[in-house]
Amino acid sequence: MDASVIVSGLVCIALVFALVIGLAIHSRQRERQRREMLEVWAVRNHWQYVPTPPTEWWRRLPGRNQRGVALALSGVIGGRPVSVAEYSYTTTSTTSGPDGTTSTSSQTHHFVIWVVRVRGSWPAIAVHRRGAVSRFGRSLFGDRATALGYEPFDSAFRISAERPELARSVFGQDLVAEQLAGWLPEWSLFGDELMVVENGRLTEPDGIPARFGPLLRVADLIDAPR
Repeated sequence: MDASVIVSGLVCIALVFALVIGLAIHSRQRERQRREMLEVWAVRNHWQYVPTPPTEWWRRLPGRNQRGVALALSGVIGGRPVSVAEYSYTTTSTTSGPDGTTSTSSQTHHFVIWVVRVRGSWPAIAVHRRGAVSRFGRSLFGDRATALGYEPFDSAFRISAERPELARSVFGQDLVAEQLAGWLPEWSLFGDELMVVENGRLTEPDGIPARFGPLLRVADLIDAPR
């Protein structure tokens, strides 16, 4: 083989290697700058920035990654303690080629979790908008014990609860109406922590307080006297 071809090949490999390293360094720098931005925002707004906070939130999140909560910002809005955090978990998959060789790839899933404290302490309860599978299951097997007995709501949402008999204690008339109107997100409640989980990462800290609006409304409706 011609020496120039060998040299050219080695140069190409070196360039690719350098590009990969450069991209990795750039990615780490951007991530560091992003976290610094969040920390500066927290200080300026009298919030607390905590890297890898010691919480049990992971138990309620996809993937149940015990070390998945990377950071949290906590403050007070309207007299209620609130927190917003980032969480991730990684899945790995293996594929086989026609020649019998296998390759493994991984994907990291990123989430933002929003937490608002309510009064009292509740067993686990959550509300989810029904998908096609849930609607089909309901048509076959009927409603669960958590159904509210209000067809427009029961056909659009399903409630999961550790203690089904408490569902109607949580879902008052206004909460049902606003959930059905689409003004409120899907949420879960456990203990005194009301939570919403979204895909993505925190990028614009100035918008954090306003993003709590719908979840704060849920908290107010749950705490409202019946």
